[in-house]
Amino acid sequence: MSGSTVHLVWFKRDIRLSDHKPLTEALARLKNSQGRVQLRLVYLIEPTLLAQPDSAPQHFMFALECLQDLAEQLPAHTPLELVRADAPEFFRSLLDHLEPDQTLHVFSHEETGNWASFERDKVVARLLKSNGASWHQFQSNAVVRTLSNRDVWSQMWLQVMQKPVLPVPPALMEGSAAPAGSSNTGFGSFPSVHWHQGKQPRPDWMNVENFFPIGESDKTNRQRGGRREALSTLQAFLDHRGKHYRYEMSSPLSAESACSRVSPYLTFGVFSIREVLQILDQNRKDEPQWKASLKSFESRLHWHCHFIQKLETEPELEFRSAHPALNDLRNHGPLTDEEAARLQAWITGNTGFPMIDACMRMLRSTGWVNFRMRAMLVAFASYQLWLDWRHTAPLLAREFLDYEPGIHYAQFQMQSGVTGINTLRIYNPVKQAKDHDPEGTFIRRWIPELKDCPVDWIGNPWDLPGLIQQETGCMIGQTYPSPIVNPDTAISLARQKMTAWRKSPQFDQLAKAVYAKHGSRNPNRNGTPRKSRSASRKKIDERSTQQSQQGSLFD
Repeated sequence: MSGSTVHLVWFKRDIRLSDHKPLTEALARLKNSQGRVQLRLVYLIEPTLLAQPDSAPQHFMFALECLQDLAEQLPAHTPLELVRADAPEFFRSLLDHLEPDQTLHVFSHEETGNWASFERDKVVARLLKSNGASWHQFQSNAVVRTLSNRDVWSQMWLQVMQKPVLPVPPALMEGSAAPAGSSNTGFGSFPSVHWHQGKQPRPDWMNVENFFPIGESDKTNRQRGGRREALSTLQAFLDHRGKHYRYEMSSPLSAESACSRVSPYLTFGVFSIREVLQILDQNRKDEPQWKASLKSFESRLHWHCHFIQKLETEPELEFRSAHPALNDLRNHGPLTDEEAARLQAWITGNTGFPMIDACMRMLRSTGWVNFRMRAMLVAFASYQLWLDWRHTAPLLAREFLDYEPGIHYAQFQMQSGVTGINTLRIYNPVKQAKDHDPEGTFIRRWIPELKDCPVDWIGNPWDLPGLIQQETGCMIGQTYPSPIVNPDTAISLARQKMTAWRKSPQFDQLAKAVYAKHGSRNPNRNGTPRKSRSASRKKIDERSTQQSQQGSLFD
């Protein structure tokens, strides 16, 4: 194979064939290349990434479903190659197996993942460069690598979204693409499998127990992966489910159906933001309720990229507070026994606060809960329980099927009050129960211990008179936990602590720097960036806070 070239398309968080610039470019260069060119489509199942504290079996299994669906779209001559190997070791082996005159070109999207994937990509970049191989990386959605000026980002977003969606490359499907090599070329001893066309069996090495500790398993009640599922879910939302989205997305009672539910498919790149936007444009409706809901939904597509841009600009946000003065606000070292007990009660849905516990139990069962309730869960852990976000964020990352690092850590910091540029949002779970579950239907569904609790006390069962506890069997402290913190004082104590920290020297000056790097300039998406605001704490509170309180991200 002397003098030949390998074009390797590395699928990462972009499990699709359409609107896939790396794939399109690899095929275009293949067509224009001189000599023999080999095309390879590769997805790496990386043990090191799967072992990270934010990884869970449900993510792995959902990804496999998406990969299976993608593979079934491929022609026999160009299969999807799944390899169990960490990226540096895989590419080192591939380079070692190249012929003396053979060259390697890798094509992929830029990835804004967690710190482990960020460090992995740096190692791969050095490895490929030092061995004379090229790595062609392309922008993912509207997230901009090495963004120098946040003021122009909104205009850049619009420019990306207005471009045509890239079709599935005809050369890939028509048989004119150069075929992949033999099954073991460049893999060394790494387990691998070729998937294409008909449904493929999963080899034993893909089983969950090979990557996760004993006892960890998939969520049986989660959404299923794959492009067909993604398109069906989106179309159902645009046809009928989303009519009252704007008004029903806040309550967990109505949000389960009224929300789009496309966030997992965006997380794994089953379709792009641009694809969703253009499908949305094809489904516009004139009815006022539909117009309002679809406009609200469209704004979430913008905010999706806005938040990921924060982590792309500052990857350290995964483990460092955006505002330096707030980095040590809470204990982010080893937990005390009391903190560990609070953390365990929170993540298992046993805090004694029914709205908190019901939402957490739904999330643990399904991998999803609506955005407002997510914000409440985070805020409750951060304020009432006074737990540092670095302890709670990885746990919820494992529970969210749609875990997107860029959104996850930016939102955790916002809801925990450590950005310095967002208005404090401390949720009262009793009020949230009254506002969004007035009859206790949702609470009773997920907390059967309270199924006979009278509606007047369903959100605050600790106030239930003792005689009624005995009559209904809702024995607080026995059949259902007592509140883990004092419901009457926890919020006021948290406000006092936050106020003291926000009065620290240079708080406003540091907050101004945070806003310059990460603040939203254009929440209305009108293509005209807003002028920078002054450094005062009141004026630098990010406009997007108002949006996030309504559910600014995908539900």
